[in-house]
Amino acid sequence: MTRMPEKPGKKSLFYRGKAPIAPLAESCPALSDWFDSGLGREILTQQLALVQPVVEGLFGYHLMQASVARQVDFAACSRINHRFKLSPCTQGQGAALVEFEQLPLPSESIDVAVLHHLLDFSPQPHQVLREAARVLIPGGHMVLIGFNPFSLLGLTRLFRSSSPYQSGNQLRAARIADWMNLLGLQSGEIERGFFRLPLTHGDLLAKTSWMERVGTRWHLPWGGFYIIVARKEVARMRTIKLNWRGEKKPALSVVPSSPRIAARDRLKPLPSHKRGRNSKR
Repeated sequence: MTRMPEKPGKKSLFYRGKAPIAPLAESCPALSDWFDSGLGREILTQQLALVQPVVEGLFGYHLMQASVARQVDFAACSRINHRFKLSPCTQGQGAALVEFEQLPLPSESIDVAVLHHLLDFSPQPHQVLREAARVLIPGGHMVLIGFNPFSLLGLTRLFRSSSPYQSGNQLRAARIADWMNLLGLQSGEIERGFFRLPLTHGDLLAKTSWMERVGTRWHLPWGGFYIIVARKEVARMRTIKLNWRGEKKPALSVVPSSPRIAARDRLKPLPSHKRGRNSKR
């Protein structure tokens, strides 16, 4: 039985072709505008409510904040004096324009790094995470926010839509945690939010608030977004102790303090009784 060829330009309802992901500089303006919509503002409000108490409890000298949304500030309540923003597009308000695949920052210079949906829409998510881990000091913290593909919000990305949040990577929280462990970041408990239906109408969205209460109370795993707080591990030195009370004790030998003293010991004249014995030979 031969398969009928599909008409050009016509795709199935659940088509999710592996189209190349656009660079962050191109997708960031549309994503930032989407966070101004009713659904985007609701998600952003919940993210701020969960992230700000975490950031407030972190200390250090330098805090880096990177987001695809221009209107968000997770570090407003932070006690760290030096706080700055980075953005992949020119529309970032008060943010420096950078490429997150190559951060223009020295290694081990940042105490706290906040990454807001960068991995979801980056063509090279692992490289972005690697750069963020590189600039983090030993003992520093990373706060990462991403969309959960196994959620009611994530299921809508199966359908064809022109909404900018539905394009990008499908990265599970467990996968991100594995990447962090490989980079020396110890991830803690994963927090989730937005358990309601992803409705665009404000009145309909408000009627599903009961789903939010149920999901938060029972810590359900299908929240629309996840928050991972990780700490960069510090390399520790192990002290080797000698057992001086044991039967076998380490053999100690005198080592000359310099090559000159060692040479002097080798050229030291022999005693008279040894010299006579050598002369007879």
